[in-house]
Amino acid sequence: MLRQRVITGVVVAPIALACVFLLPHVGFSLFVAVVLTVAAWEWANLAGLSGISRFIYAGVIAAVMAGAFFVPPLVLLLVSMVWWALALLLIVTYPRLDELWGHMAVILLIGVIVLVSGFAALVDIKRLPDSSYLICLLFFLIWGADIGAYFSGKAWGKSKLAPRVSPGKSWVGFYGGLVTSVLIAVLMSLYFGSPPLNSMEGLIFLLACAGIAIISVVGDLSISMFKRHRDIKDSSGLLPGHGGFLDRIDSLLAASPAFALYLMLAT
Repeated sequence: MLRQRVITGVVVAPIALACVFLLPHVGFSLFVAVVLTVAAWEWANLAGLSGISRFIYAGVIAAVMAGAFFVPPLVLLLVSMVWWALALLLIVTYPRLDELWGHMAVILLIGVIVLVSGFAALVDIKRLPDSSYLICLLFFLIWGADIGAYFSGKAWGKSKLAPRVSPGKSWVGFYGGLVTSVLIAVLMSLYFGSPPLNSMEGLIFLLACAGIAIISVVGDLSISMFKRHRDIKDSSGLLPGHGGFLDRIDSLLAASPAFALYLMLAT
């Protein structure tokens, strides 16, 4: 399984980075829209849809993403933050509150919030002058949190982080991923010389990066919660070793709105 994950990651990561650096805003928006439309097809599976209904839901999400260009990004980002705060509560209390959110219609509505706000966040970041650096930083923070959690948890993880939702994750893995992400933020700041780490701006930057890493874990656990409720292992089998697109971008869907909101407030 690890070998499959590595091979798939080696193929997918360069494609994602090439799209960040080489595509203009319109091309990047289309790329993100395509990926999230596939993820919407997978999300429909989490809600219990099958057959043509999954494609219809994916089409609806694609249409809503197009409409998102006419909505102020701040509105979508704030709605997203409300959901992720609620998601943390649902993860901590799972499965006690699943009667409130476990209905098909509710899960489909949550999918609209998660996928469309993630789209709006990435597209909004792409508009910024240093968008390539910023999106790469976001990717590296998420990948660092994931890789650091995997290896530290594998080596020393005993106390489970959320055993009812994702039994494989541990508190040691959580802290290992957090330290890895902060270290990446430090190295990128030193390499590019901004922001200076010995300043208030630098301190806020590191705290924000730590927060992004934490929120990415919430995104990961939330999809695990939906899959456990649905009693499936993966959202699909499109990516060998990773499951589906949704299984690979779950952390990004949570972290990107928070990162975009931080950038709004910092500039």
